[in-house]
Amino acid sequence: MRRLALCLLALPLCSQALDEAAFKGDARKLAGSCADRARLLRPKDAKMLAEYGRAFLAAGEKAKAEDCFQLARIDKPKDADVHRLIAVAYLRANLRSEGLKAIADMQAADPKDKNAFTRAAVNLQDAGLTKEADGLMERAWILDPSDWQNCVAYGRSCLRKGHRDSAARWFARASQAKPQEERMWNAIALAYADHGAEPS
Repeated sequence: MRRLALCLLALPLCSQALDEAAFKGDARKLAGSCADRARLLRPKDAKMLAEYGRAFLAAGEKAKAEDCFQLARIDKPKDADVHRLIAVAYLRANLRSEGLKAIADMQAADPKDKNAFTRAAVNLQDAGLTKEADGLMERAWILDPSDWQNCVAYGRSCLRKGHRDSAARWFARASQAKPQEERMWNAIALAYADHGAEPS
């Protein structure tokens, strides 16, 4: 009860804007402080809770991050993207075993969410976990071989990491799925033009 009262008292303070000087401090501390404010203002959205957890991990506050992740899992246990966001938080904090566990949880939560699998495969590729990324992307492709957008998104991440052979395989699959789709050809063209950078 006391904790709830303190949170309610903190709400007016958290809703106040800060001046420019307040944002010139240590980035890690600012990440944690801003995540605290966000969590107090809107604590019940599972995806936001997962993102607060990522900020807390960046701030070195693992206990707070774990609390956010647990609340997110409780709120949306079957939402694959919530588990993916938790995995991203761990991967960006160089906690690979925790990240891979969250990816396994994601697959168990919704074994048919090809889009979450693709986004997670891209996240794994960006984290340097190519073998795991390839395996997960294969699973996404098996679920829907006609989804050229997912093939292009993953191929783009392969280019970004310098894996041109793998990128070629996924772009070929995209072209086989929709050879008459001008948006697909343009997406591949831009992937090469941008050297795999995320589209603007």
